[in-house]
Amino acid sequence: MLETPLIFTCKEKQLVAIEHSPDKLNQKSTQGVLIVVGGPQTRVGSHRLFVQLARALAEQGYYALRFDYSGAGDSEGAISQFTDIQDDIAAALALFRQQQPQLTEIYLWGLCDAASAILLHLAENKQNTVSGLVLVNPWVRQASTQAKTYLKSYYVKRLLSKSFWGKLIRGNVKPTKALSDIRTFQQQSKTSPVAGSFVDNMYIGLRHFAGNVTVLLSECDLTAEEFKLLMVENTLWRTISKQENIKIHTIAQANHTFSEVKCKDRLITETLNAIKSLK
Repeated sequence: MLETPLIFTCKEKQLVAIEHSPDKLNQKSTQGVLIVVGGPQTRVGSHRLFVQLARALAEQGYYALRFDYSGAGDSEGAISQFTDIQDDIAAALALFRQQQPQLTEIYLWGLCDAASAILLHLAENKQNTVSGLVLVNPWVRQASTQAKTYLKSYYVKRLLSKSFWGKLIRGNVKPTKALSDIRTFQQQSKTSPVAGSFVDNMYIGLRHFAGNVTVLLSECDLTAEEFKLLMVENTLWRTISKQENIKIHTIAQANHTFSEVKCKDRLITETLNAIKSLK
């Protein structure tokens, strides 16, 4: 496996990328995966998974490119929000094709708000040449769905937890604070989603994408739970999630960043399976 540092430009800013190439060319060398890294992250700890994923892809014969978007990591500029990196993704795709012109299939892979950014990119670039998507725990945070998710997946589980009642008896839990939070979330759960939000634009990107999509969700993650709730409660998302080109899988016992080795290995395996199935 060969790892090559690259510098490319987007809106007069220098961005940094690492390309991971297979040792030998084979029948899979016409396929590549662009890994979009969400939010400012460290390169150690749980977020080491981006490096490990790229290396695993290269070991299996795929090209992989991961990059720091504007203001993140070693790239220039002020830190960008995930809603504003569509041009960075387009520039990274152009770089990937320039580096490996033989690529006939490129897949976009993103975790959390990077998965959201990918759909926002597709909403702005409807005439894209991307072959498929792997979206991991997409970020769809809205006041109403966040509140409902916390009430259902956090507070209910706490009330059923022996450790919670133990902490309550020992005085390590403040009941008034918990009740206040619950009342706040109950009020927020009744609010209507904001029209024209980034979640609506994500839907537009997904609706216009004709390729295959694999959504991977962690079993033990509130972000994933909120995405599941969106697919249940929102008619448009519920309908589109049933399309034949969209597959949704849950990875058991996984947290948001797949910090346990067995969960990270499962994520990598599911990613490889998704790419193979998209071919």
